[in-house]
Amino acid sequence: MEYGTEGWTMMPAAETPLLHITEDPDRAWAEHGHHLLYEARTYASWQSGDIRSAVKSAATTVEELRAEGVYRMVTPEECVAQGLDSYVLHPLSGGMPVEEGWRSLRLFGERVVPELSA
Repeated sequence: MEYGTEGWTMMPAAETPLLHITEDPDRAWAEHGHHLLYEARTYASWQSGDIRSAVKSAATTVEELRAEGVYRMVTPEECVAQGLDSYVLHPLSGGMPVEEGWRSLRLFGERVVPELSA
């Protein structure tokens, strides 16, 4: 075994929301929430009692998904204020348009990261 057999496991934090950074969360949920719901439903479809993910949603509508808080569309300021241990971004979640994904990543890099390292 050229690379050995020892490995490691990363245990996600108890709270592991998937983040989308936006200037206008209400607009983003209205325009793109169905992409997040598609991803949430897809992940839920293969999870069972024996197979689980750190991110689990029982939502069946965009409104339920938003209220649940597993997927979050937040402003840069709201993102920083959450004080999370880790930040999980899914910029192309469930078929999210590429430009919307880039917009989220740019906001994270330009407005969130500087505040986290301050």
